[in-house]
Amino acid sequence: MSVLIKRYANRKLYNTDSSRYITLKGISELVNDGKDIQVVDNETGQDITPIILSQILVDDQKQNRDGGGAVPGKVLTELVQRSGDALYGVLRRSFDDVDDRLSDVRENVKRWVNTAPQKIVDTSQITQVVQESLQNVLRIADLPTRGDLETFNKNLERLSTALENFETRLRDRDS
Repeated sequence: MSVLIKRYANRKLYNTDSSRYITLKGISELVNDGKDIQVVDNETGQDITPIILSQILVDDQKQNRDGGGAVPGKVLTELVQRSGDALYGVLRRSFDDVDDRLSDVRENVKRWVNTAPQKIVDTSQITQVVQESLQNVLRIADLPTRGDLETFNKNLERLSTALENFETRLRDRDS
């Protein structure tokens, strides 16, 4: 069951479950907690959930001007260009490709460490150097880390679920 939020003419948002007004940040917290939300315009009854989720995304982008946690511009461009399931598939394949490449690097380093003479190689130091180097390369190239990708995947899955639920509600309403 989704949390129903009503937007009034004065643009205030009202959480009908808690019987209190709520901010965009509060709605963002509900979504991050895994809650399914539905936002409707109180006057027209129109479902405006995608509009509110978009506003939350814009606010998050404004707060992350330093780049930390911000959604990359390329992702937003593809979201606008492709939208929906097509974009989700593209993003999923892109993240899988990155994960495959990182696995290849890891395997190559392991192979190199295993074939190098033991006198020269301290595996814990090499592992640390490789990890630090990879993190530096990812940071310099403005590429996401594995943690960033995992967080993004979770958020993307939540967004996909919210959009699917929204589409289902639209179909049910129109039926």
